[in-house]
Order: sequence, then structure tokens, then C-alpha cells
Amino acid sequence: MNHLSSFQKMQVAAMTPALFLLMTLRRFFQVLFYALFKFGKSKEEIHAQFRQTMLDIERLLLMRDSPPGPPPSLSWGSKRDSHHDAPTKNISQTLSAEDLGMLLLHIHECRSILWQSRRRFRSVEIRNVAEDLAELSGERGPVSVSQQLMIISRMSRTYPFLKVVSSGIPFENLIPGG
Repeated sequence: MNHLSSFQKMQVAAMTPALFLLMTLRRFFQVLFYALFKFGKSKEEIHAQFRQTMLDIERLLLMRDSPPGPPPSLSWGSKRDSHHDAPTKNISQTLSAEDLGMLLLHIHECRSILWQSRRRFRSVEIRNVAEDLAELSGERGPVSVSQQLMIISRMSRTYPFLKVVSSGIPFENLIPGG
């Protein structure tokens, strides 16, 4: 019995380099296959697409955070008091139905990118981003526009794929004649 177990140990030890070689070759050909035939988008393209969608969400929320008040009324023949024309700012402003629909469309796009390209993200990132998107959409309870902007800010600070990596070229060199 002791002889048989040592023989099995030798077989496992002999198979280990072969398994390691097969895993390495599989990964090499997988990368080569994607690089040659351009199946799917690269990790950078996926992350750039996700960043662009998050930028669209941020633009939408910034425009609704403190919208400008109505223009002042003309005083020609108007007998209204001027203190009634002052715009009032709602502290806990939420989105209108149309804006909420646009926000949900952008969030759906982010979720689609996340699930269709889940190999391009770590599992921890997928779980955390999904939770943040649920908070952003109001699935965890009502949120104001300022709270949504804080969620976007937190996401931008937290996830490395939302940060734009500098090319190292000074901005002045990009401008012709500058």
C-alpha cells in the first residue's frame, strides 16, 4: 500500500509541469486569438465606454442639481411684487420622471457593459459597482440629486477603471503652434 501511494505521488509530480504548460499555452493562445481576430473589445475600450456612460450620468445630474431659475418677468404693466419672482431652491431636489427615465437608461447601459464584459472586471468590482448603480438609481430608497452626485464622485475615486490614465504628454504639446 505504501508503494502504491508513492507511485501515485510520483505520477502527480510528473503531471504538474505538463498541467502548468497546458494552462500557460491556453492563456497564450487565448490572448493571441483575441489580438489577431479582434473579437470583442479590449479592456481599455470597455473601460473607456463605461467612463463615457458615467460622464453622461454626471452631466445629467449636474444640469438638474441647481437649475437656473425662471427669467425675471417683464415689469411692463405687471403689478406683481418683485419678491414673488425670486426663484426658490428646493434643498432635496429629485429628478423629474423624464430625467429619471434618462438616468435609468444610462444605468442600464452601465449594467449591460458590466455583465457583457464581466471578464474585463474583477468580481469584487462587479459586485461593488452593481451596488453603487442600485444606490444611484434609487433602488435602495429615494435619493436626491446631490446624493446621486456624491455617489458618482465616490465611484470616480474608488474604481481604478474610472480614472483616466495620463499619457505623459503635456497638454501644451497637443495644441498646434503652442
